[in-house]
Amino acid sequence: MATVNRLDPAQSELQPPSEQAREQLLIVEGVARSFGETKALVAADLAVATGEIHALIGENGSGKSTLIKILSGVIPPASGNLLWSGRAAKFSNPRDVQADGIATVFQETLVVPELSVRDNVYIGTDGLFRYGRRKRDEVTGASAAIRALGIDQLDLDRPAWTLSLAERQLVTIARAIVRPWRLLILDEGTSALDASQRDRVFDYLRSKRTEGKSVLFTSHRMDEVFDLADRITVLRMGRTVSSYPVGDASQHQVLVDMSGRESVEDLEAAAEHASDAGAGEGGLAHGAVLRVEDLVLRHGASPISLELRRGEILGVAGLEGQGQVEFVECLCALRRATSGRVLSIDNEGHGAAIHSYADANRHGIRYVPRDRRHEGMFAPLSVFDNFAMALWSKLNVFGVLKRNEAKRRYREYSDASHLVAGSKGRSVSTLSGGNQQKILLGRWVAMNPRTLVLNDPLRGVDVRTREDLYQYFRSLASNGIAIVFLSTEIIELLRLTERIAVFHEGHLHALLESKKATDTNVVAAMFGRDPEHHADA
Repeated sequence: MATVNRLDPAQSELQPPSEQAREQLLIVEGVARSFGETKALVAADLAVATGEIHALIGENGSGKSTLIKILSGVIPPASGNLLWSGRAAKFSNPRDVQADGIATVFQETLVVPELSVRDNVYIGTDGLFRYGRRKRDEVTGASAAIRALGIDQLDLDRPAWTLSLAERQLVTIARAIVRPWRLLILDEGTSALDASQRDRVFDYLRSKRTEGKSVLFTSHRMDEVFDLADRITVLRMGRTVSSYPVGDASQHQVLVDMSGRESVEDLEAAAEHASDAGAGEGGLAHGAVLRVEDLVLRHGASPISLELRRGEILGVAGLEGQGQVEFVECLCALRRATSGRVLSIDNEGHGAAIHSYADANRHGIRYVPRDRRHEGMFAPLSVFDNFAMALWSKLNVFGVLKRNEAKRRYREYSDASHLVAGSKGRSVSTLSGGNQQKILLGRWVAMNPRTLVLNDPLRGVDVRTREDLYQYFRSLASNGIAIVFLSTEIIELLRLTERIAVFHEGHLHALLESKKATDTNVVAAMFGRDPEHHADA
């Protein structure tokens, strides 16, 4: 029977989940893996019991995604042992792993845009060609999988490119569960979902646990971990540092294990301080930089009018599909509203209408997309090239980039944002999700924006990186940059922003002052209720 070691200086041993007298389904012992000089995993240990929901957590770059790729047969380990259902296993390729009953949902939403929902659910189930299964059977299976996740209305013939990011993520989960599985692995598999969608997926996972199936999931949301998991294993710098039943853990201890610090009071104090000492403190006393006038997002919705002021961080919230994404895209002219207009306000108070994305860029409005893989990153290119890409239009002589100036801006941004990228010549795809997000953000910060429009910029980002970026956003706002910050994390909005615009059914349902609001107020508004009648006692 395997033991999971706590690899701190004391090297004390912890009991695996089998102390609960349950069969060990998966055991990982001393697994290591390097990529060139980078040691992604040094000594990873893990034990997942049958009928258990197990959280694998750690900061970005701790080795979680590398371990999941090994368990999914995508890459082999360099050393260590893998045991599956009591027998030694190689996990040599994804098809064999899936045949053994392991299904994985990766952090990035892997769909083929041109294919239908049904085809994306069944893609790869029979190799290159699908033999021996009728369309009617696929419709039945895909419908059942999607309904199990709580999606009532989703046309199976709809092409995947028309889906929202959350819908694409749900399709990738449906693809995993339509296969026979014993262990479902979710690598930040719910990061694009709103609270209600997440709850429905969690209800499904709990129902499968009662059937004896197991789940291994990663998440940077502590509330998810403590709400869903039976057991927590923490990775730090490629090593397993702790593993314990969730009832024996506290958020404080988990953060200590993740960070390697003796305490995380500085992180917690920074989080508590964020709403009081935010970047935009006093920002409402400054002039407007953007004005929205009678903007109608969809037919039948109420018109929206508001101002974004210099140095303000405006939060944007709502359940999936309620209009908040359309709103932030309209600010950059990435989407055309039914009626109304967006004006960029200059220092003299004169307004210029934003009709196109080129207009938005000309007036200093920069947009950071939610789906960095499909809409932001150029995976084959280096870290530096991804950062400097937007600078070509400003820093070039006869079409040649002024590399010294671009490198100076890169160094300044790296220091200010605590970017951990190693060589700037390495492929951006080798960075952790949090550092990829920093590169994408830095691309537009380097363009000296007046307004930053951020569409869920901290999706899949760990606690320490979040705090780095919170502080960085505050510093940007203190220098007069206005920020529109859409997030699915209510606590994040309360900590970072001055006001929160909550959307429901395509219109602005409530505009709340963050200092006076609570998570209960925001949730009430997200469901179309009066937030004033749902204040915390």
